[in-house]
Amino acid sequence: MFFRVYFYSILFAVVLWPSSTFAAVPSVRGEPGLPYHIKADSLNYDDATKTYRARGHVTITRADQSLQADAVDFNAETTEAEAWGNVHFRWGEDWLTGTGLEINLDAGIGTLYEGTLFIKESHFYIRGSKIEKIGKDSYHVADGRFTTCDGDSPAWEITGKDLRVTIEGYGTLKHAAFWARSIPVLYAPFLVFPAKIKRQTGLLVPQVSYSDRDGFEYNQPFFWAISESSDATFYEHYMEHRGFKHGVEYRYVLDAESKGTAMYDFLYDWEIDDGTADGYEGFTEDKELRLNRKRWWFRMKNDQELPAGFKAKLDVDLVSDQDYLREFDTGYSGYEHSDNYFLKEFGRELDDETETVRLNQLNLSRGWDQYSLNVDFRWYDNVIIRKNDLPDRTQQNLPSVNFTGSKQKISDTPFYFDLESSCDHFWREVGTRGYSVDLHPRVYYPVSLGKYVDFEPSVGGRETLWRVEEYEDDTTGKEDQLESREIYDLKADLSTEISRVFNLKGTSVDKIKHAIKPQVVYEYVPELEQEDLPDFVSRIDKKNVVTYSITNNFTARVVEGSRPVAEMEPAPQEESPVRRYRYNDFCRIKLSQSYNIDERREDKKTGEERPFRRPFSDIKGELEFRPYDCLDLDADATWSPYDSEFTSFNAILELCDRRGDHASVDHRYARGDDGAGTRSIVTKIFLKLFDPVAVYWEHERNMKEHENVKSVMGFIYKAQCWSLEFGYTTDGAMDEREYFLGVSLYGLGEFGRGHERDK
Repeated sequence: MFFRVYFYSILFAVVLWPSSTFAAVPSVRGEPGLPYHIKADSLNYDDATKTYRARGHVTITRADQSLQADAVDFNAETTEAEAWGNVHFRWGEDWLTGTGLEINLDAGIGTLYEGTLFIKESHFYIRGSKIEKIGKDSYHVADGRFTTCDGDSPAWEITGKDLRVTIEGYGTLKHAAFWARSIPVLYAPFLVFPAKIKRQTGLLVPQVSYSDRDGFEYNQPFFWAISESSDATFYEHYMEHRGFKHGVEYRYVLDAESKGTAMYDFLYDWEIDDGTADGYEGFTEDKELRLNRKRWWFRMKNDQELPAGFKAKLDVDLVSDQDYLREFDTGYSGYEHSDNYFLKEFGRELDDETETVRLNQLNLSRGWDQYSLNVDFRWYDNVIIRKNDLPDRTQQNLPSVNFTGSKQKISDTPFYFDLESSCDHFWREVGTRGYSVDLHPRVYYPVSLGKYVDFEPSVGGRETLWRVEEYEDDTTGKEDQLESREIYDLKADLSTEISRVFNLKGTSVDKIKHAIKPQVVYEYVPELEQEDLPDFVSRIDKKNVVTYSITNNFTARVVEGSRPVAEMEPAPQEESPVRRYRYNDFCRIKLSQSYNIDERREDKKTGEERPFRRPFSDIKGELEFRPYDCLDLDADATWSPYDSEFTSFNAILELCDRRGDHASVDHRYARGDDGAGTRSIVTKIFLKLFDPVAVYWEHERNMKEHENVKSVMGFIYKAQCWSLEFGYTTDGAMDEREYFLGVSLYGLGEFGRGHERDK
């Protein structure tokens, strides 16, 4: 938005004050009951011309409007006003200044001389020797210039002749010149630009980049405002080495619970991997040639509120080949943008970009106070099998019905129960198909052993029914027969909790509670013969396990409006009589291990002891540490008591400060049963060196293979009204280098291909 001026009709009556002249007059054509007030060194009224003449320090106010000038003439009959000398008019947060103002307050049409208009919403300054309001939200400036920079010497501005602009429409400018400080940089004989506040149809800011793999890239979006509840964006993405990629994104919102977004891209790829020396070299880990030229990706998520309290959620994710998402992961229609958008708007992510079996799902749900119903239709699209037209053995759930009941008391008895149940239909193009029904209720009897120990034994019963529609190789003779499996399980939970409150009497945290919870859980599931089960019925493993753990929880009572835990200070001598508190669970530490009783015993079949008995599980440790908003540490690790080494270790540390700096380190390690394992580390740093310069660095490294996976580095120069970003990316997986440059003129948009770094 460039500028908007609101004028109202006024009529004055005269009241004299001792030191100056003041009048309070109701509006004739404006809102009744909201008078205009005029104050001046002198105020006269000419009855012949119906004109009020105010001179010397004139101030006119009404609600959020204020007009100040050295002199003002106002015709009460025509509602025309003329102000001159240090004119300053303010309405809300917007204002205009100039040497003179002629305006019809009733019609809202007039002229400002040697003036400036400022619009707070878009932070726009419009300057000109003569600024005319020629109609509703339409303006004309003979010799004009505009900018979003503060000060008399803006960092950038655009100047030109015959500036015409309509709010919520477009503006035109002849002989337009772009200036950086006092240096002319660009010239255009004619310039057309959008002047929109609300969403409207038109071109959006393009993205420009260069990479080894794709060459020069230009991605131009076009936005279509279809209606108040729906819109669409079309993309034309030119890649020098690959061709044109076409894209469309459609969005609608009916209400807070009913909305949807669908996205589709298509590329006729100029490059293929045909195995020749001149062929395009794609990913090689699966040893397959990349011969597909017609490449595409369709993804969609929808939420819909249904009658009778039901809700529906739809997720669709179909892609032409296993490389598409990794090759086109950045930009407007890339994987990263789509994944972040769906997570933000729908709370559901896409499958990982490397996943070749992608989930498509329709979920119908209904919740009650203590029960819930979920009906899922899950289709797993195997990209490689579909692309190569191979027999598909992927198991589909069409549908899966789950009915659960939360833990609740049984009438007036001391017993409690919960329920898990499911009914599934398993289908596949090639292979065994069938139905299964699973019912698993559990009954609890919680008791207290003395004052400090809680004991909760429970017993569960599980009934599984299934019928095979078709075996892949029917050698059992049980096709279309209803079969069943019955089993029980036992569980006993013994725990206690001891705690102590430390009275710190700090100004930010006055108390910290430390609670220690030791817990022992015994679980037993008998051994059951399950050799003839079809592959869609899950096996139930026998269990005779004791799990013991100890959990430390730290909770701070924080004084509202105070600083975080890390900045605790001694309390002042005198405290306020009324203090508000909030509670922060800032630290949790848990250690756990299991002991397998059966593993210790001798083999029932041979009567001999097992040669490699390992009844003790790995020791697992978990840490959550969040003392305040800008420090977050999550870590977990497992340690083998037999090998005396870590079998896994994962940790992510996130830091930030009040300047806007932030950094994170994410370390992942898993030993693996075959000894190969994985180890990687991802580091991200955003650092404000000094105003207005910041640098960033992101690096992912495969520590096991000693290879760099991906690196991104760059800098951002962010001034009050413009910013510049330059970055460089190396992708080890694709052996690709990419350069990007982003320039942003605040209020006009961006040109380039930047990344969201400064959150």
